[in-house]
Amino acid sequence: MDNIVKQSYKSEILDILADVIADYISPNARDIDQTGNFPKENIDALAKEGFLGLIIPEDIGGLGGSPSLYKDVVIEIAKVCASTAMIYVQHTSAVSILLYGAHQPYIRECLDKIAKGEYLATIALSEPESGVYFFLPVSQVSLKCDGSFSLSAKKSMVTSAGEADLYVVNSRSSNSKNSLQSNFYVLTKDQKGIYVGEMPKLMGLRGNNSAPIEMKDCRIESKALIGNEGDGFKISREKLLPIGQLGISALQVGIAKAIYRESVEYVKNRFYIHNEKSLASFQSIQQIIAEMKIECDRAERSLEYMACQMEKGKLDMVTLLEIKIIACEAVLKLANLCLKVCGGYAYSAHSSLERYIRDSKAGTVLGPTPELLKELIGKIILDIPASI
Repeated sequence: MDNIVKQSYKSEILDILADVIADYISPNARDIDQTGNFPKENIDALAKEGFLGLIIPEDIGGLGGSPSLYKDVVIEIAKVCASTAMIYVQHTSAVSILLYGAHQPYIRECLDKIAKGEYLATIALSEPESGVYFFLPVSQVSLKCDGSFSLSAKKSMVTSAGEADLYVVNSRSSNSKNSLQSNFYVLTKDQKGIYVGEMPKLMGLRGNNSAPIEMKDCRIESKALIGNEGDGFKISREKLLPIGQLGISALQVGIAKAIYRESVEYVKNRFYIHNEKSLASFQSIQQIIAEMKIECDRAERSLEYMACQMEKGKLDMVTLLEIKIIACEAVLKLANLCLKVCGGYAYSAHSSLERYIRDSKAGTVLGPTPELLKELIGKIILDIPASI
């Protein structure tokens, strides 16, 4: 019976999401990609329906959504607008970190406002000196006599830069001797000492407002420290990495499913007058479409397995790390295959496929990259000490 209730709740949430997608996200997708404008209307619509608090427990005011539900929500959004999905994934990643400090009054207050749709959050972790090793910061805070911190740091490619209400930031702790001893803090966008840099024009995910952020002698009150000093690496491993990997992987799978959907639609409707044959009648095309379907299903099943393991509390590190590799490789394969079956149509800016193909490349450069993940998996298998 409990499972029936969960399924009913999941269906209800996805039905609400379908309306938001139909009314806002789908109509805005093309313009967001062409202009690079931040999809504020989309985010406001998601906030109004409670989606910013999807993974926040109900006793804190959130929807109490499971990892499986979160995965489905990201896939559905990414199938229409990957920029909006990326903003949502980075927001939820920030929320996962905040949940570690849910027992702290100020952090609880932030979570409450997120659940009410008042705050959009994001993570500001990667630094030029550490690159994709975002969980190993180089910057370090200094502890002041009044218990506050002072931080000077440069964070690269921060999603929702200048738009998010909250930034979840990391650095080495005040007394750390290496990057494993780190802290997480939550900062507000109007805090003194935070400066948003110039936003580059991106190949894909053009509306996610990704830009560098610099903190210059930024004062951080002690209440903004999430957990205790030195908890940062533990938080990354136990909270951020599972939700982050699940979200980014679901984003890739959503794009892959969109590419598959559009390719099938094109093949079904493409006819050649000179020989009165449809594109769908060619055996080679049938085989490629089948291969696309198999890749989508394989990646989505792997993602569902990971979500189920998370819900059972049985998630192992290899599964956690490999899921993004599987998703990234699937979407890149789909992008290449769709060019074979759709030809110039997929290459034209007049089609949605061209946008999806550009968006598909983002996962390979977002940390932790597939190459880094393979290295870590190899170390685990071979019993070589690793830092994660």
